[in-house]
Amino acid sequence: MAQELMAPPVTRGPVGLPVLSVLGTSEGGGCGTSCGSGCGSGASRKAAAAEGEPGVQIPFARRRLKLSAVPTSGTAVTNIDMDLTVECNLRCTYCFKEKWNEHMEEQVAFDTIVWLLHASGSARSVNVNFMGGEPLIRFRMIQKLVPFAKRRAAEHGKSIHFGMTTNGTLVTDEVVAFWKKWGLGFHTSIDGTPEIQDQNRPTTGGRGSSRLVAKAVPKILAYRQGTTARSTVVAASAGSVYESYRYFRDLGYTSIAFVPGGNTEWNDDSIAIYEGQFRRIGDDVIEEMRQGRVVNVKGIDEFIEGHIRQSRHKHACGAGRGMVLIDIHGDIWPCHRWNKEKEASWRIGSIYEQFDDAARSILDQPDHGVLLEQNCAICPAQNFCTGGCPAENLEETGAVYRRHRNACELTRVWARVGLHVHDTLKAESNPTFLTRFYKAG
Repeated sequence: MAQELMAPPVTRGPVGLPVLSVLGTSEGGGCGTSCGSGCGSGASRKAAAAEGEPGVQIPFARRRLKLSAVPTSGTAVTNIDMDLTVECNLRCTYCFKEKWNEHMEEQVAFDTIVWLLHASGSARSVNVNFMGGEPLIRFRMIQKLVPFAKRRAAEHGKSIHFGMTTNGTLVTDEVVAFWKKWGLGFHTSIDGTPEIQDQNRPTTGGRGSSRLVAKAVPKILAYRQGTTARSTVVAASAGSVYESYRYFRDLGYTSIAFVPGGNTEWNDDSIAIYEGQFRRIGDDVIEEMRQGRVVNVKGIDEFIEGHIRQSRHKHACGAGRGMVLIDIHGDIWPCHRWNKEKEASWRIGSIYEQFDDAARSILDQPDHGVLLEQNCAICPAQNFCTGGCPAENLEETGAVYRRHRNACELTRVWARVGLHVHDTLKAESNPTFLTRFYKAG
């Protein structure tokens, strides 16, 4: 439900909090950051500002947070992805993000929190997901930012919750202790068996990353058992999906997502291979429930929930509606998935300039389902598919509401396997299944 767009009053932080540039529309003054070596405040950052980066209208040294740069109509922003850095210690073969060694300035990070508290209007709860690059490269800044955000949100009568998308390679006992203290949620990007992980997600030096992830997983699951193992499946690795599923289960994951990527690279043969692999996963899910164990698998769960509901959700995600990305410069985008170089027209503004309601209007619609260009009424996935990722659609077909053929076919794989799992377990009156999906018991 859309929140009322009314900014809360500005409050002053207690002594000891970072001094923020929350001075309305005034300009002047430097960034005053101290994020250390490799930060964008160096010569390369200044040179880029002088030359005029794409989408950046105000030179960095002259920026001041503009509290009026928030939505004036439509849905209030209550969730943000936050690019703390575009630096990463991996070089995933399918990555769509920029490959720079540049960080978000500390001042931009603190300004972003203040901006969110105003952009969220009357909402009492807001969410921040740390992105990158690899966000744990900025762990020292996270340690400063989270406590500040919790205090500042409380001053506004709000609660703020943090999550993180991490590749797992930099998880230490210190990181986990901080997560526990402040209640951070997260999911881990891990592609599969050591062979698949090393092939798809090498380090910047060309070595495999599986050894690093293997050390981190026990720490992660000891803190939060339900953490999702999120795997990107490319066409070339379609035949290893079941083996990777078994690997994840052996590691202790009970929430698993195999998400096909690079839709244009798939064909009928690789899709058929993927379906065979995914059906084996479905059979394992059935056996686990027969043993009284629940394993959450993306696609299977989504189908079953939609099948029972007999209706699709109205939106694929919150991108450009209740959620936006704040990039390292303070620029606003629909989400982290947007290709900023190729799709500059989708920039929604900046926390230092204005919020462009018109730029996000195509996404801030009451029902995305009615805008889809496919004939969804005859699709077996009609009750759970909401049209896929708008950013992927734009890249692959040139329109946010038009899916690539292969994306539709891969979603139908989830539907067919999900139906198999549903019908089998429902026919058996499986108590674990009925409790999980029909709320019986």
